[in-house]
Amino acid sequence: MSEQEINKQGNLVKRDFIINGDRYRFDFNYCSPKKGWQQYDTHEDAWYFGVWVNQKKKEIITYAEGDIIRVICQTEKSFKAELKTMAEFYGTPPPAYTVITQDGKITEYYDKRPA
Repeated sequence: MSEQEINKQGNLVKRDFIINGDRYRFDFNYCSPKKGWQQYDTHEDAWYFGVWVNQKKKEIITYAEGDIIRVICQTEKSFKAELKTMAEFYGTPPPAYTVITQDGKITEYYDKRPA
């Protein structure tokens, strides 16, 4: 059973739920880069949580412990407003990966978030 609403940015929000799910269904199938999706890195990312953005479709999908939230933006302006709200909510992105050299130097690398 799917629920729908319009959020503060004027975008359509569709909510659904799956049983026995995990984020990897989205990473490797529904929201794969081959289909135009990009992971939106957050400090909450885990097997039970993830966020993906499709800039061409102007859509955002969040998976959280079985809940699926799909935001469909009708205009570029409302899409940008949604991304701004997300950046404020999730804060600075975590490093995509960290490199530690043999001499102990630590370098963090970040993926660019859609904005």
